[in-house]
Amino acid sequence: MLYPQLEQRLQASKHALNRATSESIVEQCKQYLALLAEYRGRLYELQGTPVSQHSASPSLTEGVPDRTTIREAIERTTRERNRTHLLLLSFTTVSGYEAVDIFNQRKYEGHNDWELRASGVKFRGGEDTDLMTIQEAVDLAGMLRREDYVAQNAPLFLPGLHKERLTLNNP
Repeated sequence: MLYPQLEQRLQASKHALNRATSESIVEQCKQYLALLAEYRGRLYELQGTPVSQHSASPSLTEGVPDRTTIREAIERTTRERNRTHLLLLSFTTVSGYEAVDIFNQRKYEGHNDWELRASGVKFRGGEDTDLMTIQEAVDLAGMLRREDYVAQNAPLFLPGLHKERLTLNNP
């Protein structure tokens, strides 16, 4: 471990992200990304630490990890940061077209013929009262996407279910 306390905070934050609800997952992603950035910054600082192969005293370099270890930690942290950043973007940057796709895939409100129009989003043949603004549709689709993600990544086993994997059933 390069930074034990920070790495423990990272593990706790990742665990919280894995246990997040659809209401808290965006905030958990942001907190985890902040910790990953802090950790990566410290790793980059370590890269600048001189590592002398011919040091007169081995105790001077004893606490300093080698460059390969630091580089591998930076690469792992960068991959995790990129993965989490993409996850966050998938929750927060839904377009009108994506919202329509999500509604149609889910057969939202019993319809698979949702359309994006200049005036908003509604299903084919729907009344004016069925019309959502594009912003409402985007917000709703983001929430549905978060719910799907949380449901798919929920704890795999529940007591009394004989450790069977639960699957998500889309309506």
